[in-house]
Amino acid sequence: MKKIFAFFGIVCGMWGAAMAQNVTIAKGDPGKEVDEEMVSSGWYLGQHGTNDCWLMRTEDGPKSFVRSDDWQVVEVDRNLRVQGRLELPMTRMCAVVTARKKDQMADVILVDSSDSRSLTLLKVRVDLDQMMLVGHKMDTLDRFTKEPTDKSYVWGAVSGNGEYMGVLTLLQYTKKLQYVAEASLYDGEMEEMWRKEYAVGTTSSMAVSDRGEMVTLGYDDVSDGVRFTINIIGARTGDTYGLTMDCDRIVDMQIANILNNKVVCTGLFSPLQSNPKDKIIGGTVSMAFDLDADSLTGFTLRPFQNEDVNILTNNKTKKVQHEQEVSMVVPIAIARMPYGAVMAVGHRHVTRYVNANGTIETSYYVKGVHLVAVDENGGVMWTKNIRRNDMQKGSDEKLYVALFPVGGTLCLIKTEHPKYPAGYDIAKAAKEYEAGDKGNLVLYRVNETGDADKVLLEKKNKHVLTSAAKRGDNEVVMLTLDGKKSRMVELTIEN
Repeated sequence: MKKIFAFFGIVCGMWGAAMAQNVTIAKGDPGKEVDEEMVSSGWYLGQHGTNDCWLMRTEDGPKSFVRSDDWQVVEVDRNLRVQGRLELPMTRMCAVVTARKKDQMADVILVDSSDSRSLTLLKVRVDLDQMMLVGHKMDTLDRFTKEPTDKSYVWGAVSGNGEYMGVLTLLQYTKKLQYVAEASLYDGEMEEMWRKEYAVGTTSSMAVSDRGEMVTLGYDDVSDGVRFTINIIGARTGDTYGLTMDCDRIVDMQIANILNNKVVCTGLFSPLQSNPKDKIIGGTVSMAFDLDADSLTGFTLRPFQNEDVNILTNNKTKKVQHEQEVSMVVPIAIARMPYGAVMAVGHRHVTRYVNANGTIETSYYVKGVHLVAVDENGGVMWTKNIRRNDMQKGSDEKLYVALFPVGGTLCLIKTEHPKYPAGYDIAKAAKEYEAGDKGNLVLYRVNETGDADKVLLEKKNKHVLTSAAKRGDNEVVMLTLDGKKSRMVELTIEN
């Protein structure tokens, strides 16, 4: 018997080594030139030469970097040393709507809502070769006047092929009980292709197709179920489609991908008999709409199963759950896949403790990762569960997971407790991990049939994963933090 076990151990060791051979990790030197706020606020634009280009801002960073707390386009090397930067003047009160890198240009759209009586959209083009503003200025795309009591919403998106950028602005006039929505689309040179007002109705999500169409999704509870509204806005026409489904209450539904001219949407559902204030979630929902046929191709409600509930509540998988519903489950990441999309959801809650002196301590908790893969017709292909039991005091910025495709494989990277199993094993409840303690950086991979494996990237290190982005087809660039020190990690994953 001992010989059999020994042989089995050798085989497992060889398999683990083979798995690790097609994953290459390169770690830069830790430093303080890029601080925590810059890491957490960063938008990855792309690689420029041998450097990586980010859009970042900070209030308390190095004096050599900070000026007026404005957004800045920054080029860094693999050790996060700044190789070039350009401040975007007077943008410290702005929020990023959307951004991209195309060829040697960095394109950014910002919104300034600091004035209670106006809303301003700004366009920025940065020539990365010269690190200067194109035309030596930023342009105002639009300015909307409003009253302080009015509400405003702005969505932005880049098409999957990177050719188009779209912006949708919606203003709700409280006193008039009216609203106005304006959509605009920009080409690869950031030239306006079209702009129009369109009655989009309730809107929860917006995307841009590779054909240059803007697609919006909205949903409302009605007497006979849920009413979905899909708008398709193009250069010459605009079409609105309404679908009523007899189903449970829909929560956090959004456009996850546009693939083969099909709009793939994912979200959650809440049982009708539950109180909305209790935030009870019964499972996931997926839907697809064919832009060519102007028709629904699929609608799927998948209730949580026993294993899903045990993962989201961090119980051992053998426990029999009499209730197949979990409170406070939210989407935590979405990945566009060649076959559709994958949504990751998890249980999140906050606790507040009042000290004897009256001060309040806030702790953020996340439990479990439930993955749902959806095909281009809205059907569920597979589901997978991953253990998680993380917390952070004061904020939730370090409670982060990265989700992205490498070919048809779904990859998930996170920091976790060092006593988690070395391989993919979810049978037991996970030990609590506080972000910033020593942890393992790990990669989970799930193929198109739902088979999973786990690769240990780094053991027992205090660097916590806080940001990640796809650099190429099989390359990922990640930013990690250890106190005031930041670091870049480059990962190459062969399919």
